This record gives sequence, structure tokens and C-alpha cells, in this order.
Amino acid sequence: MTTTPLRSALLLAAALGALFCAAPRLSAANDVPTVNVAVRAEGEALAKGFEEAFNSLQNAPIYITYAREDKGFVTLTGIRSVRALGAVLAIRTDRGPSLVIPAKSVVIITDERPATP
Repeated sequence: MTTTPLRSALLLAAALGALFCAAPRLSAANDVPTVNVAVRAEGEALAKGFEEAFNSLQNAPIYITYAREDKGFVTLTGIRSVRALGAVLAIRTDRGPSLVIPAKSVVIITDERPATP
């Protein structure tokens, strides 16, 4: 049996028609699922990192040095806890006062006693 050009074209059209009918239909733009991505702001991520770093230090005492515009660098001692609250750190000390400072002002958290001038 020989195939004529017309017969070949009809077979090709039938095959393509079957292929398109069997293919899944493309979703309309309204059918695309909504994707929400939550990303921490830089200050929040920094505060959370300092909190985790404080909790990972096993040696006591812990010292935190931070920068203040009016006093330069200040070192805190006798720290009981550090907790991230958004982009700030809530710091409780042994002596009673608690401080809330911006995480971006922290210079270092260490268990090494700072040098006294």
C-alpha cells in the first residue's frame, strides 16, 4: 500500500489532533496558586542571631559591647538573658536593670573579659 501526499497529511492531522486532545489543558492565570514568602528583615535576623549566639555560649560570665551615640562603646556584664524582640534585644542583667537595644548597635557578644583601660 502506497501513501499519497494527501493521505500522509490526513494521518498527520489526525495524529496531531489526538495529541492535542490528550494533552492537559494549560491553566488560566486565575488557576495559579498564590505563593507567600516570609522573609525576616535584616534587623530581625540579626537580633535572632545574637539571641541564639548568647544561648550557645556555655562559659560564664558573658559580656556584650554595644555602641551608643552619647557614650561611645558600653560593655554590659552580669547578663542573665538575651531575647530577640523584632529588631531589638531585650537584655536582663544580674543587677536588676533590663535594657532594650537595637540589634544593629551590638558590637560583640563574648565570654572573654574585656581589657580595662
